[in-house]
Amino acid sequence: MSSVFLCANPVKLNLTWSLKMNELIDLTLICILLGLATLSLFTQSLFRSVMFFILLGLILSLVWIRLDAPDIALAEAAIGAGITGILLLDALAHLRATSNTPPQLLQLKQPRFWLALLSGTGVILALGLAVSEPLSPVVALDLKVSENLAESGVTHPITAILLNFRSYDTLLEVAVLVLAALVALTLRQSDEHPVANEFLPNQLLHACLKLFFPMIFLVSMYLLWAGSTQPGGAFQAGAVLASAFVLFYLVGLKTQLAQNEHYLKRGWIFGLAIFVLVGAVPLLQGQPFLTYPDAHAGVLILLIELGLTLSIGWILFSLFLLSQSASTFQKKDTP
Repeated sequence: MSSVFLCANPVKLNLTWSLKMNELIDLTLICILLGLATLSLFTQSLFRSVMFFILLGLILSLVWIRLDAPDIALAEAAIGAGITGILLLDALAHLRATSNTPPQLLQLKQPRFWLALLSGTGVILALGLAVSEPLSPVVALDLKVSENLAESGVTHPITAILLNFRSYDTLLEVAVLVLAALVALTLRQSDEHPVANEFLPNQLLHACLKLFFPMIFLVSMYLLWAGSTQPGGAFQAGAVLASAFVLFYLVGLKTQLAQNEHYLKRGWIFGLAIFVLVGAVPLLQGQPFLTYPDAHAGVLILLIELGLTLSIGWILFSLFLLSQSASTFQKKDTP
């Protein structure tokens, strides 16, 4: 009797099994996230803590994929785990080189730990209360985006939101990145204990990097181009480009651009300047700022994203570069 029942309901059985597997995968990811977060906070080794944080970013990107948010997953993997992990490892090396005592994590008995815990808990509760408040009036934002997608110049809704419907937000995000680079430059100039540059003198690594750099650059440009129709865009492409710059620097292939402070600053503001200029052109025709003509919206968005890709890649690389020796930079503008 049971065999007849199973044969008669194969679709229902497969659906039930699929739902259980999905729930099991989600539960496993949640447990891994909580475990990595706990290990990152409470392990006694800062190096292991950074490693757990990088793993946390990678697992978090899988969670975003499970939530059908591939754009955020790409950004998390490239920036949250990749570039941020490099910066944390470099900061740890700098801390060890400039401190007489080995760095230690906060202990439970230290007041700073409880202050940080209470502050973090307060922020989480405030955010939870803000999210729990219902929107008034209730607006179907996804339908609004779909209705106006044809006028945005792109076919991917995320790109349409970031660079057309809510382009002010993206402009401010890029400005914050430029400000962060300027702050890093200021802190580096005031550092009395710069870390000596260390490279990896490996001829095989040099040869492989020269071989793979065109492919890395091609992946970056693909992510940029794909952003108009599918997950991708300037931030993801810029993070991939920054990783190539970091690899170049680690093997000692420095360029004049990376050694000159003036070139660094110009690269930082390049994308922001293009963004502002493109957004200011409609003002000459009596239109609001960042209002693109429907006929040229796609081309203008691609131009903005190209500038942002180069600048974001350069800014992320500069944040790593500025953690190196201050003697790397030349104060005068050499050709």
